[in-house]
Amino acid sequence: MQMRFSTCRLFACLAVVALAALPMVAAAEDRDPCKTQSGELGVAECSRAIDSQQYTGRTLARLHVGRGMAYQAQGDLARAMADFNESMRVDPTYPGAYNNRGVIWYHKRDFNRAIADYDQAIRLDPKYARAYNVRGVVWKKKGDLDRAIADFTEAIRYDAKSAIFYANRGDAWDDKGDQDRAIADLTEAVRLNPNYARAYNIRGVINRNRNNTNLALADYTNAIRSDPQFALAYLNRGNVYRDQGDQDRAIADYSEALRINPKSDVAYMRRSESWLKKGDRLAALRDADEAVNLDPNDAANYAQRAAVMRALSRNEDAIADLRKGLTLKPNDARKKQIESALQELGAAP
Repeated sequence: MQMRFSTCRLFACLAVVALAALPMVAAAEDRDPCKTQSGELGVAECSRAIDSQQYTGRTLARLHVGRGMAYQAQGDLARAMADFNESMRVDPTYPGAYNNRGVIWYHKRDFNRAIADYDQAIRLDPKYARAYNVRGVVWKKKGDLDRAIADFTEAIRYDAKSAIFYANRGDAWDDKGDQDRAIADLTEAVRLNPNYARAYNIRGVINRNRNNTNLALADYTNAIRSDPQFALAYLNRGNVYRDQGDQDRAIADYSEALRINPKSDVAYMRRSESWLKKGDRLAALRDADEAVNLDPNDAANYAQRAAVMRALSRNEDAIADLRKGLTLKPNDARKKQIESALQELGAAP
């Protein structure tokens, strides 16, 4: 699993995965009272219904949840939270409000409050599959994989046709080291939804880790087919091409990832590696500089720029970058790589 997280350091990547794993909408029926779409239209529709004072009880509670989700889609978490709280005041027995407020706590990284809200949603409706799913996502984030898998399993028990639930459980099985079960769940996810890019991408990472290169390439390509704006899939496919020695294809994929997400330091760093392998040291240096500028707190970016500096015979600059990388507390593998490079240059850490 180290490999997947090292390629997912982009905030954008994390955000995409989190949103895919943890949907805002509590249930399809929650949108019915004001037919919420998203953004300003959803806020306006729900507000008109709420302000009409024609609704009370559960219906009014659902209206507040609908408007809360519309605010959430706009990124206005404060107003979304206010609506979910009001929904609970109007009808404390409506599970949808707790489920959606839990999503906000999750994005605020207040995992204990998120779990408390999901617990309440499940108490109110033990068959509420989405509450099990989102609680599982939080348990996974907290590192409790057994509880996460148990929740995803419950979600699947109540809704066996949800590709998201299978993908989430597959992701958790992978983190736990059970790749066979992970592959089985991810394969079921893409059977249920043949255009589920995230599931293809995760399965691609597992296949790459198993040295099933052709299967990994097929999965990343399917992820891109399903979602042509999925920057991470281009990045991961580029890594396979780079390892195969096909630097031109690797550079093309890294460039596409950067077109979609120009702030991806990982894509710049990986493209720098490919430029260096092609012998274009100046292009490699430009990309390495950009990676360091975008994330000056990642030891991997300094290690790559140091490699370019060595190729340019700028050994003092390489030593400076390597020493800087060590100050950033890299993981053990990266630390050994940096220390070995310093030793080759005859420099102390």
